[in-house]
Amino acid sequence: MGASGHLRDRFPGATLPAALDGVPYPLPGGGTGTDLYVQKDKFHDAFAADVPKSVTDLMAVTQRPLAASVFDEKTTKTAWKTIPSWDLVTTEDHAIAPDEQRLMAKRAHAHTIEVNSSHAVAISHPGTVTRLIERAARATSK
Repeated sequence: MGASGHLRDRFPGATLPAALDGVPYPLPGGGTGTDLYVQKDKFHDAFAADVPKSVTDLMAVTQRPLAASVFDEKTTKTAWKTIPSWDLVTTEDHAIAPDEQRLMAKRAHAHTIEVNSSHAVAISHPGTVTRLIERAARATSK
């Protein structure tokens, strides 16, 4: 199990893993990979609980899959070790536990803000996300 799985085990509380369905697909050269999709009936609560249901219903049917391998692959390069980082911790996140997010932000020495949001913070709090990106851009363009 990769680092993501170890952190997920240390910081329980995320409900998204139980809401995922795996769909196998053939890998080039042989073997099988797995794409993960959030179950449509669980999408709102597990991924975007602070977004109107009418919006999450559309998000659920148009979602792009996540490769299951991201939870097991080991990171080979870590940009946060050599460049400044910014992080937005979503305190009502059911995909990545807030304490797990805080640990990753602290480890990266990130300039961090917190917002009372689900994992879909770019949808529910676009202004907050935009301001953080603008702050990072100003700080690194000197």
